[in-house]
Amino acid sequence: MNKVVAVLPSFDGTAAHVDVRWLLAGVLLHILSQAVRSRGWFNILRASYPHARELGGRHVMAASFAAAGLNGLLPARGGDVVKLAFVRRRIDGAHYPSLIATAVAETAFESLCGAALLVWLLVRGWVPMPSVAGALSAAGASMHPVVTSVLALAALVVLTAAARPLGRRLARAGSRWRRGLAIFSTPRRFLTRVASWQALARLIRLASLFCFLGAFALPATLGTAALVMAVQGGARVVPFAPVSAGMRIALLNCGIAGIAGHPVALSAIAAFMVGMSATTFSVMLPISAVLVGRELGTRSPRLALQRARVRLQSAAV
Repeated sequence: MNKVVAVLPSFDGTAAHVDVRWLLAGVLLHILSQAVRSRGWFNILRASYPHARELGGRHVMAASFAAAGLNGLLPARGGDVVKLAFVRRRIDGAHYPSLIATAVAETAFESLCGAALLVWLLVRGWVPMPSVAGALSAAGASMHPVVTSVLALAALVVLTAAARPLGRRLARAGSRWRRGLAIFSTPRRFLTRVASWQALARLIRLASLFCFLGAFALPATLGTAALVMAVQGGARVVPFAPVSAGMRIALLNCGIAGIAGHPVALSAIAAFMVGMSATTFSVMLPISAVLVGRELGTRSPRLALQRARVRLQSAAV
């Protein structure tokens, strides 16, 4: 069967060939992972507001999609403000401190996974830390990406064991913040209703990255997909993680060559990073625009901004 290929300009002046079918599969899996991940936040919100019967899973999913597209456009993850505003309308008596606390609970497992992936990068010697990376690389050169799952599980056990004392300490911070962290009062519920959905979303996201790698003719394996996930999400966890685009491309160049056993052109990796980001952004932003417009009752960006400003002012009063 012939491939459906799009030809895009590359960074070194050559043509980058993109398999459209793999690209489409990657986009669809990316959207699915966002939808699955939103279920975890829905369960966090229901634990905090058990009587909020008007809040449904579709409302939380719409809020998550609205934020996902706008976060690529607004600085400092400004889309998360829209996300909280979406769900606040569906919960009587909700306060922003409580909703912000639910967002903190939502990121707990994600942060553990991100930290585990960074540990894997350190062990393989792909994060530039001169005094540590060399020794770790020599000690763990044979480690498989599956080690990230083991590390995440171990960290999750620690989180579960510390959940009750952590909840008691946070109780002093105020009832509104405590309400947003109600899911931690029952560690088993957090594991089964939040972490399980987020773990499934991670697996789907891993499959999405696999498809994106295949679309840009890069080595598509479990290891390379985990490497991309680590490089993408590491900056949200610790300050020394790869932040700049150049650093991420350099890490991917080193890591993919190590996993695949042969060098890969920097231009191909750069085309992959830019192409994947541009594709997901161009898909998610229109979805966000439609959802925000429907929520505010207008298709006009100008009117949407005006109405959003009025709602934020009324919420602050």
